[in-house]
Amino acid sequence: MNTVYHGATVIDGSGARTLKDAVLVVANGRIAALGARGAVAVPEEAAPVDLTGKFLIPGLIDCHVHVDLHGLADTYAENLVEDKLRTLRAAEAMRRTLRAGFTTVRSVGSVNYIDLAVKRGIENGYLRGPRILAAGKIITMTSSGTAYFEGMYREADGPDECRRAAREQLKEGADFLKLMATGAVMNPGSRPGAAELDREEIEAIVQEGRKQGKHTAAHAHGAEGIKNAVAAGVRTIEHGTLADDEALAMIRDAGAYLVPTLSPRRLFLANADQVPPFIVEKSKQMVAATDRLVGRAKQAGVKIAMGTDAGTNFNHHGDNAQEIVHLVESGAMTPLEALTAATATAAEAIMMDHDVGALAPGKLADMLILDEDPLENIRVLLDPAQIRVILGGQEITTRFPCDGM
Repeated sequence: MNTVYHGATVIDGSGARTLKDAVLVVANGRIAALGARGAVAVPEEAAPVDLTGKFLIPGLIDCHVHVDLHGLADTYAENLVEDKLRTLRAAEAMRRTLRAGFTTVRSVGSVNYIDLAVKRGIENGYLRGPRILAAGKIITMTSSGTAYFEGMYREADGPDECRRAAREQLKEGADFLKLMATGAVMNPGSRPGAAELDREEIEAIVQEGRKQGKHTAAHAHGAEGIKNAVAAGVRTIEHGTLADDEALAMIRDAGAYLVPTLSPRRLFLANADQVPPFIVEKSKQMVAATDRLVGRAKQAGVKIAMGTDAGTNFNHHGDNAQEIVHLVESGAMTPLEALTAATATAAEAIMMDHDVGALAPGKLADMLILDEDPLENIRVLLDPAQIRVILGGQEITTRFPCDGM
């Protein structure tokens, strides 16, 4: 059955086009036509939906989540939850994420392939959730702190072992590969600025992904690790906190993407009395660089895609839009820039722009109907009561008492 949505103001996700009193036709889960009233042929049998006074935007995309982490004060406590329960909890987290307006997420590391299980459950219709791109386990060198997230890492040393580790993730069904180019904030004993996997090891991983048309994401805080990753052909740099000017120029010149994930440092420090001291201390050392990163990256011409690191301490699934709001309220981006980072640019970064990220003919009908103009009030994205979610042309109507609505 065809559906025609008419009367809304459309912000199409391209970063340039806003269309008032628009007509959008959906057929078989995809956008068939979009244009001004009177300029679009409407099928006679199409069911009309009047959106006068509403605002229509693409479904939001979060390029950096951990579906099986749950925002606990100390992420080590995640290890105390048995895998089957973690999978059920992750399924509920993804329902909340979809209800919040995020129709696509990229899971950048999961314990024992829980992300792949939840992805398949959604695809098979067992549960409601966003489209998920899943990495499986994170490939890392033998390093301090990996036991803090038991089952999330695949340790590998040397190009041959890294190649084998990449093949293992692909065999499990990974949609892309994730690796550690530097140390981390959340792993005890790890140094965020220190390079870890070297260029040759990263190249081996990237090459295995490319054989299957899949990209690679690199956790990279420090400048040396960022440069190693970009030179090796990584598509997305996750965090990028300590990037120097040369590193930013390399990201730009390679056509790679930066996923800055500003939320964790802010939330770690806001809850410093409950977050483990080693995380707080490392966050304090990096907060100034984090605050400057997006502005420096924009000035350098780097493409920026939105990611939250949802699942980390106090960074709850379903609250993903707080990253967009922070980008705007901190002055790092305009509302339109932030929305574009979470739609069209995000889709390009994760190689999904053929299907999602914009409202245009041929794309999947992943859309949000908003009660207010997000370019005037970006905080509308924080209120599920003002958001109607459409996934593949189907409105998501299921609500539970725990939604608080």
